[in-house]
Amino acid sequence: MTAPREAARAARRILITRSEDDASAWADALTRAGAEAVVLPCIDAEPIVDAALATALRDAARRADWVVFTSRRGVEAFVRLVGTTSTKARVAAVGPATADAARRALGRTDLVGERGTGESLADALIEAVRPARGADASSSPRVVLALAANARDVLERKLREAGIDVERFDVYRTVPAAPRAPRISLASLDVDAVWLASPSAVTGFLNQVELDADVALVSIGPSTAAAIRERGLAVAAEAAKPSFEGLLEATP
Repeated sequence: MTAPREAARAARRILITRSEDDASAWADALTRAGAEAVVLPCIDAEPIVDAALATALRDAARRADWVVFTSRRGVEAFVRLVGTTSTKARVAAVGPATADAARRALGRTDLVGERGTGESLADALIEAVRPARGADASSSPRVVLALAANARDVLERKLREAGIDVERFDVYRTVPAAPRAPRISLASLDVDAVWLASPSAVTGFLNQVELDADVALVSIGPSTAAAIRERGLAVAAEAAKPSFEGLLEATP
């Protein structure tokens, strides 16, 4: 039976401000929870182009047992840096859209996270490598992560805690969405809460939206909350854990 607080939350419309490819996983998860997602990408991505990075990533990918992607942008940046034939490793993806991008670019996707989050992908990967580790306890699987420069460390942290050898490479960075003229009326979006998952998203949100309605601003963590307050705005709630689940629980 659904608890009253859960039922009240499920009836709400939530504005998701992540990048376009990252927002889809959260939108799907909100729909499964019975809520309504409104997507307005407030951050974009730009590749990191660096010869030393390309060389180090190519060498690591050749040694790796797994290459892991958490967004379509990560797949595209990886291919831009090292090409499509630099690894014979298995490929893990955070969700279906990222899996499709990896399949098109690299010819395979061997593991897809169930809930479209870094946490669930880490759990799935730990389970996938467990038989190999059990067969040879002295051997640690080698995993390469191709991520955004300001991506959270939850995925690599969980893998390291499980005894997995992880090399993280920041292959692109997120930047705020450019100013829009005229800006979109917040009232016209008819949402009950805005989810903000990075300081860049705060800037991008304010670049695009006219704050003409009183809507709860929900932060994924302290640095994002500080960015909201620095703009003279109130934080309605802050997630206890920096995740989709944490935002959902915190939403008033």
